[in-house]
Amino acid sequence: MVIADVHRHVQRWITPDGLLAEMDELKIGWAGAVSAPYGPWNIQPYTQLLGQRYIATTGQMTITDIHRSKGVRGIEDAQTQEYKLLVDEANRFFEAGEIKGLGELILNNENTNPNPAVRRKARIDSPGITQLMDIAKRWNGFVQIHAEDDAISVKELEHIATQYSTVPIILSHCLFTADTKLMDGLLSKYANLYCEMSARNESMYSNYFAKEKAERYGWIIFDAQSLKANWKALIEKHPTRFMVGTDNFNASVDTRQVVRQIRHGLLRNLPHDVAMMVASENAIRVMRLK
Repeated sequence: MVIADVHRHVQRWITPDGLLAEMDELKIGWAGAVSAPYGPWNIQPYTQLLGQRYIATTGQMTITDIHRSKGVRGIEDAQTQEYKLLVDEANRFFEAGEIKGLGELILNNENTNPNPAVRRKARIDSPGITQLMDIAKRWNGFVQIHAEDDAISVKELEHIATQYSTVPIILSHCLFTADTKLMDGLLSKYANLYCEMSARNESMYSNYFAKEKAERYGWIIFDAQSLKANWKALIEKHPTRFMVGTDNFNASVDTRQVVRQIRHGLLRNLPHDVAMMVASENAIRVMRLK
């Protein structure tokens, strides 16, 4: 079963040849849909080698740079010079067919990032972000958003889901929520919301303290053998709305182990037709992959 990895940060520690070999070995048909926080800043060698198999996006690094220099208010302000450059870049890339979407736009990671320097909580429906939604709407692209499940962020997500009903909004890490009733409500009400399941597997939390926190907050949905019953029921209720990813956010992530858990803990515990949709068919349809 081929996987579409829709949360693969193609970082500088893996060469284009290395990434291609890894994808072929692990039967990953497509990878990307987020940017590389640690570089490379020029992804052309990857796109040249992988072609349509690399899901190119833009926006993540600009948001990070704006936060570093101007804080949350900068992320919300559509008039910054950084945004003007990003808007121009995104339109050019979309027009040339060089990107499929925008993201990962990290807008609320207050409780899900261990580094205080990069934690933030910006208005998801602010002018800074809605201008990016306008671009995605214009070019039929997707937007991948990292947010959390607090009431304010959820309300803001609902606002943009309504305002941009034709734009697929990929919720990174399924909002890191343990509340399947919340996700059921969002997926039932908004046809353009999708749940991306990276960093929701046990192997992502390799040390005792990280795993203890993940278990306490209900972040772990599946491990090497099992899938939580409430999430299994939710996926089977909304089979066209879930996707998978590896989230190689740093060099310590063991991609092979993550993929093994996706295959054996998640996909193997779903009906075959549902597993096929979650593994790649949903991503192919929503992100227009070839």
